[in-house]
Amino acid sequence: MSNVATFVVPIRWDDVSEEIVWLDNSRIPWNEVYTSSKDLHRLITAIQGLEIRGAPILGEAGAYGTAMVANNSPNSNDQILKNAIEQGDLLAAARPTAVNLGWGVRKIQEVIRSEIGKGSSAPDVKAAAIDCAKNIQIDNVSATVKIGEQGKTLIHDGDVLVTVCNAGTLACDGIGTSTAPMRAAWADGVRFRVLTTYTAPLYQGARLTAWELKKDGIPVQVITDNMAGHLMREEKATAVWAGADRILGNYSEESGTVYNKIGTFGLSLMAKELGVKMYVAAPTSTIDPLHTVADVRIEQRKPQEVETLFGGTTVVPKGVGVINPAFDRTPPSLVSAIVTEIGVVEFPYSSSIPALLESEGSMVKLSHDSPGKRQ
Repeated sequence: MSNVATFVVPIRWDDVSEEIVWLDNSRIPWNEVYTSSKDLHRLITAIQGLEIRGAPILGEAGAYGTAMVANNSPNSNDQILKNAIEQGDLLAAARPTAVNLGWGVRKIQEVIRSEIGKGSSAPDVKAAAIDCAKNIQIDNVSATVKIGEQGKTLIHDGDVLVTVCNAGTLACDGIGTSTAPMRAAWADGVRFRVLTTYTAPLYQGARLTAWELKKDGIPVQVITDNMAGHLMREEKATAVWAGADRILGNYSEESGTVYNKIGTFGLSLMAKELGVKMYVAAPTSTIDPLHTVADVRIEQRKPQEVETLFGGTTVVPKGVGVINPAFDRTPPSLVSAIVTEIGVVEFPYSSSIPALLESEGSMVKLSHDSPGKRQ
């Protein structure tokens, strides 16, 4: 389908050195540098510094990080569990908005509890934790391929697609999420082109998505964020494709609310005005059935990201304040469809997403305590 998965392995576990290895996203497109560590605090620094980023990859990092903590622990089940809980929870808090990070941590904590409950030896508990993390990555890669198959029929010859940030291999493993339908359609002979926004202030669209699509041979052009509305109209854009860091999924009217990289909400408003479809692609592990809008904290990042350009040139006058939210919130009424590995759902999401989560193959299940559940 795509050669991306063969030349980019964004994160992995090294069985020989017993450490996590990752491709440093902050250095692309200038250098492809792999970094490794068996230190949890170094991993947290990498996540907060966006060396490792993107919701599904953060899920893998949460799993591998918690498994690494277990593996680094003494051969005592009590100590393994204690470390996995305490240090795993610290890891889960590294970035608050994306739901997958905590999901990956909890998956490993659950496996550790289960193995200890079965009376497994400490070495076997550690091995089970690492195996679970590897399986999460395998499932993520498989999910991206399935998202591609589910979403490719939404892309047609002659389409002009707009995308934001990077929800490709670097962020999601495999063939990505928002890029997966593009890659699947392209492999089937469908011909289209892509406009990717800069996605200031860290330019993940310009640096990362353009880098990936260029390697695939898919025509891509970079536009600045403030060109989007004009060019969507003038270039006759047919669809916006975005990934997601969290999608609310319960029985309330908030179901289908999408948290994604800052700029997504603006694109959705432009799309609505211009009659352009707004598609979101994400695995079911990104769906959060437990929380409401009031519960979700949007990460505020350092002012320096806005104050200076890459290369260190200061563009904000000294003494002027900066606001730098990493994500925004797109209401469900602006989302045409959500493409997952097990199906495509449409508005009203208060019924379609719960039904999806209750179906076979979902990575998460709807809790009976989910907010707004029908009585």
